[in-house]
Amino acid sequence: MNRIRSSASILGFVLSVSSAIAAPGGKRAPTPRDVQVDTVKEAYWNRTNEGEIEVVQNRQYSKKNRLSLAVAGGTVSTDPFLNVKSVGGALGFHFSETLGVSAVYRKYVVSNSNYLDELQSGLITGTPSTANTNRPNSFMGGEIEYSPLYGKISLSGASIVHYDAHILLGAGMTDTDSGKYFTPTVGFGPQFYLGNSVAIRMDYRLAVFKETIRETVLTSRPNAGERTNYSHQVSLGLVLFL
Repeated sequence: MNRIRSSASILGFVLSVSSAIAAPGGKRAPTPRDVQVDTVKEAYWNRTNEGEIEVVQNRQYSKKNRLSLAVAGGTVSTDPFLNVKSVGGALGFHFSETLGVSAVYRKYVVSNSNYLDELQSGLITGTPSTANTNRPNSFMGGEIEYSPLYGKISLSGASIVHYDAHILLGAGMTDTDSGKYFTPTVGFGPQFYLGNSVAIRMDYRLAVFKETIRETVLTSRPNAGERTNYSHQVSLGLVLFL
């Protein structure tokens, strides 16, 4: 009987010591129900940027409050009798990562198309002839740039390329052989970052203007008439962020 009482005393002592270790200061030890799983998850995923990296990073390359200088060249589809190339540049400022403005200048390099050469040589009609055209010389204007998309892609699994996509809305004056014409433009394209200060840029633009065509075939009238010119422009260039 004494042995049973002694064992009970020892067991009680062990339980009391265990309780004291598990809950010092008389506090109750936490149970699984006391752990806030959502709070733990939030603390884990939303880390500060002081010495730690967030799981979903912000953009690595920023253009906010920066000037940009761009040079580009491309092709222009505007008149079936003409081959048109463009070279030019733009100076811009970015108010934020999504909104910017720029001043744009493009010089057009124009030559005859193969069809016009054949027409003037007499190969088509049997006698030398020509066609009424209006050669573009240059464009000068401005654009608003809106960049709603930013992301990164894997290049052959070897490196990560950061890019953004932009929408362009602008207007300016197109200088041609027959005069200068107001030209609204709209476009879009991607921009691939090579670093914090350099990017490769691709653009498509549609420029629309109403022009007068000078008469070169007949001598009885000064002008052949007017038409609306839909100019499709594709360019590739390099952007430097200052």
